[in-house]
Amino acid sequence: MLPAAAAAFALGLLGSGAAPGWLAPWMAFAAGLVLLGAGWLAAGRERRGPGALARAGLVAPEHEVVEAVGGRRVVPSITPIVAAAISLAGVLTLGVGWGTFHDRGLEEALLASLAPERVVLGGSLKTDPKETTFGWSAVALAQRVEWPDGAATLRSSIWISGSDEMPGARRGDRVRLEGTLRVPDDERFAEALRHKGIPAQLQLQTLTRLGPSSSSFISATQSVRRIVGRSIEGVFPRKEAGLLLGLLLGDDSQLDPGLERDFRASGLSHLLVVSGGNVAMVLAPVLAATTLLRLPRWPKFAVGFGAVAFFTILTGAEPSVLRAGVMACLALVGMLAGRPRTTASILSAAVLGLLVLDPWLARSVGFQLSVTATAGMVALASPLAEHFGRFAPGPIAAAAGATISAQLGVTPVLLYHFHEVPLATLPANLAAFPLVAPSLLLGAVAAGTGLIWFPLGRLVAAIALLPMRWLELVADHLGKAPLGYLTAEGGLLVLVGGTALVAGIVVWVRTGWKPSRTLIAAAIASMPFFVWASALGTGPPEGLTVRFFDVGQGDAALLTTPEGAAVLVDGGPERDQVATELSALAIKRLDIVVASHPHADHIVGLPSVLARLPVGLLLQPGCEGEPSPLQADLDRAIADEGVEVQNPRAGDTFWLESLRLDVLSPHRCWTGTESDANNDAIVIRATYEGDVVLIASEPEEPAQEWLVGSGVDLRADILKVPHHGAATSIPEFFEAVRADAAVVSVGENDYGHPTAFTLDALAASGSQVWRTDRQGTITVVFAGPDPTVKFERWG
Repeated sequence: MLPAAAAAFALGLLGSGAAPGWLAPWMAFAAGLVLLGAGWLAAGRERRGPGALARAGLVAPEHEVVEAVGGRRVVPSITPIVAAAISLAGVLTLGVGWGTFHDRGLEEALLASLAPERVVLGGSLKTDPKETTFGWSAVALAQRVEWPDGAATLRSSIWISGSDEMPGARRGDRVRLEGTLRVPDDERFAEALRHKGIPAQLQLQTLTRLGPSSSSFISATQSVRRIVGRSIEGVFPRKEAGLLLGLLLGDDSQLDPGLERDFRASGLSHLLVVSGGNVAMVLAPVLAATTLLRLPRWPKFAVGFGAVAFFTILTGAEPSVLRAGVMACLALVGMLAGRPRTTASILSAAVLGLLVLDPWLARSVGFQLSVTATAGMVALASPLAEHFGRFAPGPIAAAAGATISAQLGVTPVLLYHFHEVPLATLPANLAAFPLVAPSLLLGAVAAGTGLIWFPLGRLVAAIALLPMRWLELVADHLGKAPLGYLTAEGGLLVLVGGTALVAGIVVWVRTGWKPSRTLIAAAIASMPFFVWASALGTGPPEGLTVRFFDVGQGDAALLTTPEGAAVLVDGGPERDQVATELSALAIKRLDIVVASHPHADHIVGLPSVLARLPVGLLLQPGCEGEPSPLQADLDRAIADEGVEVQNPRAGDTFWLESLRLDVLSPHRCWTGTESDANNDAIVIRATYEGDVVLIASEPEEPAQEWLVGSGVDLRADILKVPHHGAATSIPEFFEAVRADAAVVSVGENDYGHPTAFTLDALAASGSQVWRTDRQGTITVVFAGPDPTVKFERWG
């Protein structure tokens, strides 16, 4: 019942957001307690009855020996399954009540009600400040707030963001914060904060570090972290130091961006931060030392518990470490009491306890992945290892069993949240398995010896670099392996269906049950509901095919030909969305990538694309302008992946078999215009066997006037409208193009895109207008006399 109860409570927390407004938390609590009581009564009561000997007629039932050893037996009131179902319904209802209680508390939070006041907050940092595209951000625990009309004490998390230099304060430090409270206008961001239990955002003006944590225990972990971190930075090269800081201390602030992309592309991103496995690596030698010292049970328990608590706080109490830490402590309690429990019951108790203490963990993707990976290993690791042990050495069989079982556990959650799972994950994790422990342990030894004698630390670090760099090679090469991705559209159907499939595999492996042919046929027939149809039906197109991806307020277009040429123009404003779209289409290589200009809505997604796919050539304007962190990130990705770069100008032509790409703009780098970067944007005219597509990224009036006046052939069958349909185009440009159809790549925005002026000018030029905010991804296939158009949705 314990695993079922933990799952029911988690589902109740997740479903609390859909609770009707009239449902007060106390009502859910009362209903839950009533159901639990009903389940207890339905389970029956114990009665003393005759033992087996008396029931067999071998002794008299009233014999004193029989009375002494006669057991109690439960006489159920109704079917046990019904009693269990009633009890679980009670636990689920309690979860709904607990989640509703915290949701309502967040809605009525003082910090949210004070927005947009300017306030002074006193508290401590919960996370390290982390660099973002336009500054930095962190999470703080506010314990006091002052505003012009009053002050109050409280205990609430707050998201802080600053636009100046990164502060010197670190996780656990006491701080004084001054700034303006805001409830984010972006609903997606606001929802993400609510799921973390954060009611508001503080737009920071000043941050003052008041000192280390007031808790001596936390302060000690801060000191250890600082000392060990400096040693790691001293004895290791920068890239490996950043990797080890994440592995050992949970500090990802110095993680190399290219390395992070490689690990993410190969399915090894869980290795970049402290995980539950690190708790075992710390606890095992500690318990071994207590055994060698022959410590009694109570001191051994105290040392083990203290080591787990210290490591958990040292690494920032990441969800996976919390889960593993609580499991370790429960296991120690069982050993201390002389009543050890199964791993399944310990996992369930840990999950249930943590969700009661912190209900926001139910919505933490890290916590969900940690729990499902562990559950997968509990259910399948041993039987799979036993099966593989028939034809593979024991260590390899154990590694394969652990890797496959964990991957099966997390796959439904990954498809639900991220819509993809790299098929390179299994071989990558198998290859990485023997490298992780040596990297971590040798790295820790190098850091420790470096504190005592620096030259010896450097020597041990040189040895540790061997497994660490092999690990980097595994991530780099398998991240680009032509194995494709398992992709899905996400949603509840994928989560429920995937979980049911994994449950069926567990039953099959553990019991030997074999599904009927009808069930197998039904499972195969249901695959299109879970896997993107584009992934099932990929292959060479019949003619030139252009996909204008729905990336919101941004641009991304893919051109493919029957000969296999693939060209990507821009990567949209989301980090991984376009890379996921390409995975769903089974794109294995890009011949040319065009980064039209260094604006977020066009290039944020390109570094992930470069990390996943081999790219033949990258085109970008190469014009000097204001320093752009986005362009710097793209430049790092280009260097990391060794991609050739060219800065084309008007008149340059590129051939990919029968596909001709003519660069129409820019003819020079613009200066003195309202937006030099937009006017510098690359404009591509793609021609394939007489079919023409003009991808006019973002040129504004000056660049368009030059294009019209230059006499270059602008005619096209399909036009990608410049600048999301903003009022920065001239009617003469649309008249010169005379496209049959014009695609506006646009999303929800505050700029009024597309403007009525631009839509009227397009209509006057004879173009039919299609919009990604209404039609979704728009696919145009040039096969036959007229192009075929497919809309993702109608709107």
